Amino acid sequence: MSGPRIALLVTHLMGSGHLVRTLTLTRALAAQGADPLVISGGRPLAHVATGGVRFAQLPPLSSDGLDYRTLLDETGVPATDAYREARQARLVALLRGEAPAALVTELYPLGRRNLEPEFRAAIAALPAGARVIGSVRDVMEPPSKRKRIEQGLARLAPYDALLVHGDPDVIPLQASWPGDGSDPPELSARLRYAGYAVTPAPERSPGPGEGEVLVATGGGAIGRRLLEMAARASALSDLPWRLRVGGADAAEAIPGLRALGPAAVEPAARDFRARLSRAAAAVTLCGYNTAVEAALSGTPTLLVPMEEGGEREQLIRAEAFAKLPEIETARLGDLTPEALAARVAELALQPRRAAAIRADGGAEAARIVLELLA
Repeated sequence: MSGPRIALLVTHLMGSGHLVRTLTLTRALAAQGADPLVISGGRPLAHVATGGVRFAQLPPLSSDGLDYRTLLDETGVPATDAYREARQARLVALLRGEAPAALVTELYPLGRRNLEPEFRAAIAALPAGARVIGSVRDVMEPPSKRKRIEQGLARLAPYDALLVHGDPDVIPLQASWPGDGSDPPELSARLRYAGYAVTPAPERSPGPGEGEVLVATGGGAIGRRLLEMAARASALSDLPWRLRVGGADAAEAIPGLRALGPAAVEPAARDFRARLSRAAAAVTLCGYNTAVEAALSGTPTLLVPMEEGGEREQLIRAEAFAKLPEIETARLGDLTPEALAARVAELALQPRRAAAIRADGGAEAARIVLELLA
């Protein structure tokens, strides 16, 4: 490919959302004539398709659930300094060999503080004149202290732009931190909203999953309490239920869930969106990809935000998405298996209406990146 080389650096520590969004941007860049390379620092995920993409895998890191302070290596034990140094050396060697015209960093500099040394090393390894672009989702986890905001803004210094994969008419980025609703000057000068970055919704056609209740919690090992409740609710419902389980330990978790009710239980898989388009109703966490895909599918959906560990990102998104058609929300603490079965029965009777949100974020983000290079 003769277009400009663009490196995209992403480390998904728990689920798959950051990687999926990066791959969407990567394919859009390639479609617009660029020569992109994904450098992934998270664990390989069988249910995420990487075909047709130039892809380099670093020695992977993952979090222990929501504990981001201690990162695990590819064997599931805490990563040693030597392991992380070898990973960083591999990253630097890749970038020096690639010599990209631009580097896109997913979540950093507003997140991934625990990986700051390798992001800084990546930026230092770029050729002179290379653009540096940040990439963040629609909502950031609100910082617990004002100091965290100030530190994130300081890390913006070498950045030319910050792509926001969201729609400010649905959720402005300012919703992610306390204040008067305005962006700090360091941020506002760089912000570029691109719209939600997802692949187009598949055409609804007959196939597996017709008329089911589809329950999904994404690619990570979170949301197990919701899956357990859904498994029990399936025993109280006249509809067939299907539960999709994410995480490296999905195989170990599945037998226990199957014992709780008649629902079909299986690992996360690549046909999620096709099944979602055929489902009578859906129940999902409120992560970026699942929430957007549910809204675009038109399938009546109950979004249940993850609030484990005091996390607020999904709660902010759920409050905004509740205003979209055929989307309802509930907090896990307010649900019981009986209440969940009743909510799903009501959802299944509702009409199908896709939400009108900006969903061309991959193509628009690619256009912005190439515009910066021009």
